[in-house]
Amino acid sequence: MVLLAVILILVSILYQDFRYREIWWFTPPLLLIGAIIYKWEILNWHYFLFNFLFISLVISFLVVYVRIRFKSSNLFKDYFGLGDVLVLLAITPLFAFPYFIYFFTISTVFSLIGYLTLSLFKAQKSIPYAGYISFCVIVFLVLVQYEITPFIYAI
Repeated sequence: MVLLAVILILVSILYQDFRYREIWWFTPPLLLIGAIIYKWEILNWHYFLFNFLFISLVISFLVVYVRIRFKSSNLFKDYFGLGDVLVLLAITPLFAFPYFIYFFTISTVFSLIGYLTLSLFKAQKSIPYAGYISFCVIVFLVLVQYEITPFIYAI
């Protein structure tokens, strides 16, 4: 039942991000709570912390890059949505640390490919990154539910 709730939250984020290019403020906290409850019995808090620190490090590098490259001081206003970061943080309990890095990399590449593909048919102003990430998490959770693990020991 918790898995279904998590998937419904992810579908909601997917729809909102593709339709409006923003997500409701309460969906990432709900997703985080759902992910923690879903993984409660096997949740490794060290991995959760490492995943959180990894996302923090990536965002810190993005802030520095945007300041140097574009002379802009606000990453979240012009280049990257705060909802995107919150969704990334909310899914951290679902993965062991090394596999979170794999998932992050694969889903980011998928997001870029999806954006470029959709841009061929209709001009896109921005990438619905949280939506793409949500789609990838849904696929991952469905695969794991049917015992098809994309990453060995990822659950």
